Amino acid sequence: MRKLALVTTLLAASFAMPAAAQQVKAPTGLWLTENQRSVIELYQCAKGKPELCGKVHWIIKDGMQFDTKNPDASKHTRPICGLPILTGLKMDNEGNWYGGKVYKADEGDMYDAKMEVLSDSKLEMRGFAGISMFGKTQTWTRVSAKDYPRCAKPAK
Repeated sequence: MRKLALVTTLLAASFAMPAAAQQVKAPTGLWLTENQRSVIELYQCAKGKPELCGKVHWIIKDGMQFDTKNPDASKHTRPICGLPILTGLKMDNEGNWYGGKVYKADEGDMYDAKMEVLSDSKLEMRGFAGISMFGKTQTWTRVSAKDYPRCAKPAK
């Protein structure tokens, strides 16, 4: 009888796991980049669409103010403050995020992106070119708006 109860419990738990994974909370909010030069606001891209996007929320004093490294010269006067830099991350069954794009403004390049949430206060963001092996990972730390107020878009 004990074996039957154990088997039943294990089976029930195995069926419940995918449902629990689907309930993983999206890491929306403010995240300080590893180099501590900017804070990125992660948010749901569009209502009803389970994708994450990100934009610049805060920039270090004397940090890059305009998108001057963009290969499109018409975008060189675009402010970095508020600039969308992360698009289209989708969540898998384990609560990791994949399939997005990340813009590295200080290089003017767009990369494939994926993200792994390590805890409520840490995540790893990886930008790569085609194959994840060819990229770089940064650890981002959750921060509050009180400590990192929204940047103001500079005058052109």
